Amino acid sequence: MTRTCETRGRLAIGWAIKRARELLEALWAWVAGGFGASSPGNEVIPPRRLRARTGAPGAADFVAGGRDAAHQLVLGLESAGKEVGTVRAVLDFGCGSGRVLPHIAALAPKARCFGCDVDQGAIAWADRHRPELSWAVSASQPLLPFRAESFDLVYSISVFSHLDEALQDRWLEELRRILVPGGVALLSVHGASALDEFRSGRASTSWCRSGAFARGPLGAGEFVFERYVLSVWNRSDLPGVGSRYGLTFHGAEYLRHHWSDWLEVVAVRERAISGWQDLVVCRRIG
Repeated sequence: MTRTCETRGRLAIGWAIKRARELLEALWAWVAGGFGASSPGNEVIPPRRLRARTGAPGAADFVAGGRDAAHQLVLGLESAGKEVGTVRAVLDFGCGSGRVLPHIAALAPKARCFGCDVDQGAIAWADRHRPELSWAVSASQPLLPFRAESFDLVYSISVFSHLDEALQDRWLEELRRILVPGGVALLSVHGASALDEFRSGRASTSWCRSGAFARGPLGAGEFVFERYVLSVWNRSDLPGVGSRYGLTFHGAEYLRHHWSDWLEVVAVRERAISGWQDLVVCRRIG
């Protein structure tokens, strides 16, 4: 009981701090005349609450992180034998409020660029502030609102790192459906190094059960899913995701063996995204 109360107390304090920061930023934005007027590089950026859902509440980190992720995606694409300038249609699966897609669009000027997410508020903001790109609200389970073989590049950042195995399998099947034959999927996951961060205590979360990461290292063929414990304090930070959401960790051999039912795993680029998540380079065969 004491541990449960301590956990609830930490969640409540965290919630209060986040909301205070959001209110202060909103007040400053109102005084300064709106978001985007003095953002880094004079870029239009979403409000703090939407940025925080991508793991980068700070304005400078949001912009720099999106730019760096785009660069890593280009390197991943090249490892699959494809140049970003040849991409014709790209989907950011789980795009949030558009942290990465504008950078990809700048690198692939001939591509039709689409983003989809379960977060209606994030999509509404992106659609209003980035009208040159296409945005759609998606469901937490397949299908996506796109025809078969619509894209030659699909990428996702911090989606498969949060889904249970059964739901992942369904999404892998769906991504295969919307990829053209030979198309590339770049999907970020938590690997062995990410789990080590939680095991050692260098990373922590109050959203999972107590003691969730008191275990050994991640095996190469292992899949680990630790469901989030939803509460009044964190539900608003997880809009649209449903109950099958938490922290997920993938061993490299698991990826190569299990994911091959849908996509060929070309490479696993360790800690490519934010120095934290691995990037799985996949290709549709046939």
